[in-house]
Amino acid sequence: MISRLACIFPLILPLTVVAATSTISDSSPLAMPELASEVVTVAKAPVPFTEETRQFLAKRDGANAKVWVFFTDKGVFTRPQFQSAASSLIIGEAAMKRRAKTGMDKVVFADLPVQQEYVDRIIGFGASLRWKSNWLNAASFVIPVERLDQVGALPFVAKIQPIAVGKRIPEPEGSVPEDTRTESPKAALSPAAFNYGSAALQLGQINVPPAHDQGYHGEGVTLAMFDTGFRTSHSVFAATIAEGRLIAQYDFVFHDSVTSNQPADWSTAWDHGTLTWSTAAGMKDGKLYGPAFKSKILLCKTEDIRSETQVEEDNWLAAVEWVSGLGADVISSSLSYSTFDTGTSYVNSNYDGTYCISTKAANLADSLGILVVNAMGNAGPTSPSLGAPADAFRDLSVGAVNSTGGLANFSSRGPTFDGRIKPEVCARGVSTACATSTSDSSYGGASGTSLSTPLVAGAACLVIQAHPTFPPSLIRQAMMETAGNAATPNNDYGWGIINTDAAIGWGASVSADVRQGNAPLTVQFSGSSGLSPSAWLWDFGDGQTSTFQSPSHVYTLPGIYSVLLTVQTSYGPITSLHANYIAALGDTLRIVGDSAFAGRKVMVSVSLANSQYLASLVLPLRLPNSPYKVSLDSIRKGTRTGYFEAMSTLTWDTLGNRYTVELIANNGGGAPNLAPGTGEVLRIYGRIDSYALGGVSAPVDTTDLFGMKVRLVIDVMTYAPMVFPGQIVTKGILRCDVDYSNDGNRDISDLIRLVTYLYLSGPPPITIQSGDCDADRIIDIADVTRLVDYLYLNGLPPVNP
Repeated sequence: MISRLACIFPLILPLTVVAATSTISDSSPLAMPELASEVVTVAKAPVPFTEETRQFLAKRDGANAKVWVFFTDKGVFTRPQFQSAASSLIIGEAAMKRRAKTGMDKVVFADLPVQQEYVDRIIGFGASLRWKSNWLNAASFVIPVERLDQVGALPFVAKIQPIAVGKRIPEPEGSVPEDTRTESPKAALSPAAFNYGSAALQLGQINVPPAHDQGYHGEGVTLAMFDTGFRTSHSVFAATIAEGRLIAQYDFVFHDSVTSNQPADWSTAWDHGTLTWSTAAGMKDGKLYGPAFKSKILLCKTEDIRSETQVEEDNWLAAVEWVSGLGADVISSSLSYSTFDTGTSYVNSNYDGTYCISTKAANLADSLGILVVNAMGNAGPTSPSLGAPADAFRDLSVGAVNSTGGLANFSSRGPTFDGRIKPEVCARGVSTACATSTSDSSYGGASGTSLSTPLVAGAACLVIQAHPTFPPSLIRQAMMETAGNAATPNNDYGWGIINTDAAIGWGASVSADVRQGNAPLTVQFSGSSGLSPSAWLWDFGDGQTSTFQSPSHVYTLPGIYSVLLTVQTSYGPITSLHANYIAALGDTLRIVGDSAFAGRKVMVSVSLANSQYLASLVLPLRLPNSPYKVSLDSIRKGTRTGYFEAMSTLTWDTLGNRYTVELIANNGGGAPNLAPGTGEVLRIYGRIDSYALGGVSAPVDTTDLFGMKVRLVIDVMTYAPMVFPGQIVTKGILRCDVDYSNDGNRDISDLIRLVTYLYLSGPPPITIQSGDCDADRIIDIADVTRLVDYLYLNGLPPVNP
């Protein structure tokens, strides 16, 4: 008797060929051959029909029954027989390379074919063969009900159970078949040359654009799509086909290699598959991108939508075994199995990760290096409400969220019967952008976990591309542990919305005590990994490296630096790139003030020394408000920014004399970013309060206004320069020095100037202060009298200041 754990996860067993025959009794949780390289037989059940099978047969009323027949053996009972049978099998190079990730890069017992003699004997009872499964050592048949007892009595028949049926998971109410979603298409979220079109938000939500920027597009990874059929002529798939990345396709309904609509199909057969394939791996610039738009593709048409019971579970298993042989790395499946064709349903206790046929197949696929990504279903908010194979142990079952991250009400919930949390992760499944099958150029949106699933499957391809030696268990772990709810997983969100870029960096984590500061900048780095690295290598981006796990490094020159950490593990090197991670700043912003007499105009110049190519600048400024006010006249571009295409005032506070200006180099006209250099970027014109006293300074600075701070924006980040404030100074003047002789004397010439101004329309004093001898802020006869008294009658001097 092999333990439940060994049956479910046979990878933990020694991969050696043994001479003895292992036996699994029918009471074993899986009751199927293990994958290890040894001979396996299954004990015949005392009663070959389960209770559910009896209930199923009771409803057939003499009709044919679709059933699985499990065999006790493969006609191989000794080590030499196994070696002989194994020597005749050839496993493709791609499949063998993938299987090596789980230690299965050899022929194992599951690869041996079903004994054809057993199949022929059953056909002799009037049965028709549907599919054979080497993995399960079983075959599916359509058998007259009255012959089932005779079949069950055969010595090589271990047990018989009905084939489950199901449907591709239907979209909930509110799905949008055409492009009528309220949100408008967005431009690319990254500096790479991708115009994501309507897919921008859904890719941004799962952090795909940074992965694309690093060169991860799915190259070299094979994605298998299981669905209803596919409009392969759609323009969103043109690049895949033109570049020879559509490796193979098979129709498990009509048994041919055409997965697009055929004459016998309903016209809507290819609808759902077109939605899901385009969401995972489509590419049409300006319209739609899937995460894995450069992956290799396998198409499996597993569902016949013409019938009421649309899918038999054996189609799904046949597809899994077919794509396994062709080297599939990821399966994206939006199908769910929960009933039999009599209407009898799986019960909750069946969703324990071991019972359902498709669940068994998903577990075995994982053991052979394939990551299965399956939709949770749209039966929420009931809990539990999942179907098979979403209950598998090592798949990624996917729930649905909306554009803001809220859980979709329809998204199915866990847990499994044995208490495991489901789903594992989530992605957008409400108004998800996709291609539609209306024409070869139609696009729209749809809702359901059917749409969140291909987003996760496509993202998984990028993680596999980044970590080609990782087995599915580690890909799964990376995506779960970096998801948005990883700290508190639950049966609604699971571990949360995936973070593709973070999953790629999983296994080599980087942190720093400071990310931004003035050069020279000292940074204490720390590296961590759960994979027990044997070596650490840091590249700090400035030509310097370190082999310490947690090094300290000094950036001596200003710049924006990317940091690369590579750790050596038993799975090979794992690299974590943190682009534009450290900003050692040398940029300076200087406010050059002005001086003038009270009541006169001033010009403040803002000068910038920048080390990076700037796309825009945000400059909050405060003009003097005390001890006197400088009223704003105008704000203009500087000598270096005169070519900028846009300038606007983001905030305007006349009471506080504060203003925030944004300057944008390229506002759609193609102007270049501001090159590194030094010089004026802004001019502010104003007027000093007429009553300001001479010789007084007032500050001009970049005080924070409504959360606005100085920001220099480059294509990959925003940072702040060092700021040196300035001041506006009123030119000094002696009160009642009306003609501004500035010699420190008041004399007859000042009196003549004052009288001429007041009574003979002469020029005014330089400032109010220079003519206001008694400091009452009015120039009048009282000031003449005060000056005469002072000069000739030994009166009091003018007020000081």
